[in-house]
This record gives sequence, C-alpha cells and structure tokens, in this order.
Amino acid sequence: MKNTNDNKPVIITQNGEPRAVLQDPKSYEDMRNAIGLLKLLSQGEEDVRSGQVTAQDEVFAQLENLLRDK
Repeated sequence: MKNTNDNKPVIITQNGEPRAVLQDPKSYEDMRNAIGLLKLLSQGEEDVRSGQVTAQDEVFAQLENLLRDK
C-alpha cells in the first residue's frame, strides 16, 4: 500500500494550459485545514492592526467568571 503522503497532485491540461488538479482526499483535507488556519491568522492580524484586542488577564478573568457562574 502506498503512503498517501507520497501522492503528488496530477495536473490536467487543455491545450498545454493547466485547467484542473487531481489530488488524494487526505491531501485535499490537509490543504483545506491549512487554508482555514491561514484565514484565522489573517483575521487575527487585522484585529490587532485595528486595535480590537483584549488583554490576556482580562480574558482569563472573564473565563473564570463564566465558569464560576455555572
């Protein structure tokens, strides 16, 4: 059995131009997860740039209050 990490995507061309990529399901899922993480990082960076941040101590205090109230 071949390791799925060894699978390379197959590029499908039309008239010599790349038109589609065929890849195994595991690689596709890994790529989607990586893109999702990159989007979260980008959103976080934008929040920092726009000043939408909360101090760590304040976040922990809010969490402690939520847990204590349950």
